[in-house]
Amino acid sequence: MEQGTLVTSAAPFTLVYQLLIRNKDNQYIIDPVEGVKLVRTIRCTPSKLQFKVLKDDVLDIAEGNHVSFSVNGEVVFQGYIFSKKRDKQNIIDILAYDQLRYFKNKDCYVYYDKTATEVLKMICDDFKLTTGDMANTVYKIPKRIEKNKTLMDIMNMALDLTLIHAEKHDLYHCYDDAGKIVIKSHEDMKLDVFIDGDTIEDYTYETSIDKDTANVVKVVREAPNGKNKALVKTGMIVDEEHVKEWGRLQHLYMPDDKTVNAMDRAKRYITMKNRKTRDIKLKNALGDIRVRGGSGIYIKMNFGDIELDNYVMVESVVHTFDNGIHTMDLDLQYEDKSGEWKVTYDNDAQTLAKIQQAKKPKKSKSTSAQVDTAFTMNQGRVSPYGSVGCADTVTATGSYYNKDLAEEYNKGTVSVPKLRENLEAKGYVTETYTGVANKGDLLIYGDDDHVVISDGTGGAFGNSATAGYATRYSDANYAWRDGETPTKVIRTG
Repeated sequence: MEQGTLVTSAAPFTLVYQLLIRNKDNQYIIDPVEGVKLVRTIRCTPSKLQFKVLKDDVLDIAEGNHVSFSVNGEVVFQGYIFSKKRDKQNIIDILAYDQLRYFKNKDCYVYYDKTATEVLKMICDDFKLTTGDMANTVYKIPKRIEKNKTLMDIMNMALDLTLIHAEKHDLYHCYDDAGKIVIKSHEDMKLDVFIDGDTIEDYTYETSIDKDTANVVKVVREAPNGKNKALVKTGMIVDEEHVKEWGRLQHLYMPDDKTVNAMDRAKRYITMKNRKTRDIKLKNALGDIRVRGGSGIYIKMNFGDIELDNYVMVESVVHTFDNGIHTMDLDLQYEDKSGEWKVTYDNDAQTLAKIQQAKKPKKSKSTSAQVDTAFTMNQGRVSPYGSVGCADTVTATGSYYNKDLAEEYNKGTVSVPKLRENLEAKGYVTETYTGVANKGDLLIYGDDDHVVISDGTGGAFGNSATAGYATRYSDANYAWRDGETPTKVIRTG
């Protein structure tokens, strides 16, 4: 339940609506039979417009035709006909969706360091979808590989990651606003809409621990076990009081080997799921066309075990327009307070380290000598890229002892971020630098600003912008800027 102050305004009782269908150069003003329904919900789900029309000799419409619906002179829906159904009386039942219907398309995306807003812009540009105002979701998603996923799933994942990892756990909604796809923060979607028992016809209220509740989260990884692998418990988070009250409702989380913050994600999960679900459905409330999935509206009602007197989020709404009357059926999302949980076991970081260590290829006896040879052969080498030739120097030198670095050199990889991304795509692991690196490992500085090769004894080899050629450094902390410690290490052996 959200905190807030409500300032009420008069409801728009005057109702004039217009329905238009455009088929190529022909436009039809539709007089619907039995009214119009507009359904809006959350999580990038397309809004849909449903209406019936009597077929006559003039009307000529087809799938893909543009549909526009206006209320009191304001366009509130633009979309396209996706299905038609006719009966014996020549009444055609029409279903139209907005642009988000195309988010059911599947595709593959690999992206790095993008906000959810940037992901949405990327998708809309690729699929030629019209966009509007987009809030800055701020949090940069480090890396995502989305394979054979719907655009809806890809976008929802970006929004979920923003909710989980953003500093304030901000909630954002993506929707089509009358023909323009937008992103808005939940805070900006609060409305001056007030509903109490006198403004609705009926309601249903259901509480449950059977739908989306967990009071235990168990974290399991597939870890090395001698020559084989075994499923190993690496973390456990429990709310003992809720277990006593409801029984054990366990969620199993099996992170992949690239997930380094599994316990943080498990904590966030139990924080969101360790509560009853409460489904509140309001029937035939006075209509307000501004309301959509994600809107915050003010509810003042007593449901028996809870009494609401605050803002609540709309999960979905069905607007009905019929005989000059506008009503709404609302599904509300009420977030119960999470129970108190404790971490009873955490060995995830240690297990992940063992997994990553087991994945590293074993160095041959000649590798150390090959690295020394590489340093000797490239001492004094002048990069054709001058002061920004660090990646070129590393791949040229690394080609003496590592086939993947040789491949990057042959491809002409000269960007540090691109070098890191390409190596990660081949299975290499980028770790936070803690002061230890083996001979031949790559040391990265800043935010992928500079790269050198470790000599295994605290020094490094790389391009010197000052000297203008490749050279050795006795101290890796002086291989980029004086006293600047590397931030990351890529293990090459």
